Amino acid sequence: MTRTRVAVVIAIVGLAVSAVSLAGLTVRYAQAQQPQASPPKDAHEGHLHPSVPAAYANAHIPTRVWTDPKMIGKGKEIFTAKCALCHGEKGDGKGPGAANLALKPADLTDGKMVAEMADNFWVWRVSEGGLVEPFKSKGSVMPAWKGDLSMNDRWAVIAYAHTLSGHRGPHVASEHPELNPKPKFVTGEGTVIALRPEKQQIVVEHGAIKGFMEAMTMGYKTNPASLLDSVKPGDKVRFTIDTDARAITKIDKTPN
Repeated sequence: MTRTRVAVVIAIVGLAVSAVSLAGLTVRYAQAQQPQASPPKDAHEGHLHPSVPAAYANAHIPTRVWTDPKMIGKGKEIFTAKCALCHGEKGDGKGPGAANLALKPADLTDGKMVAEMADNFWVWRVSEGGLVEPFKSKGSVMPAWKGDLSMNDRWAVIAYAHTLSGHRGPHVASEHPELNPKPKFVTGEGTVIALRPEKQQIVVEHGAIKGFMEAMTMGYKTNPASLLDSVKPGDKVRFTIDTDARAITKIDKTPN
């Protein structure tokens, strides 16, 4: 082989190596520019049901209201005029006014979620809207209707909203077992999906927790916050939840 041919071969090989290296750098750069996947959000995040404050502890709705056609009809009129803009005509939380909201309106067609909402929770939520905690901090802009609607009107719109879940009976524990008192503490097992130190929160994919909730991926506050230091994503864990605070108070790793 002549010197000229050798030089040509070396040049070609050099160009090929350079091309491969450049391609690798391009792929790595493109991967680096891809947005990192966010931890999965649970379906109920932002719409948990904290304990009702003392001022509303006895704000119960008469059983007859839930199935009274006149009350439901009146409630539909109120809902259409005051609620549908954000909650949507069907109550699915997809009204035109919800498009740019930080905290999307609750999906009232979600029968499981609706079944968990005690009657005095409904009254508190409609009366105070997003002006009270924890809803205010979560970005809720729901109006406080207590200054605009009488209690009778609030009962009516709640009764109508209840029907959007597909349930036609009264909103009582005999119809919704979810309304029965929950134990103070429950224990579950699952896998850590993500840690959110800025929110003092851990995201866990867990199995069904008897008497509390079905299997799901859920974000929980940790109390104390130092619990976050004992685990990492991917760990199999057993944990204890304070059902009133909806917070994990104890967490231990389990064998994989």
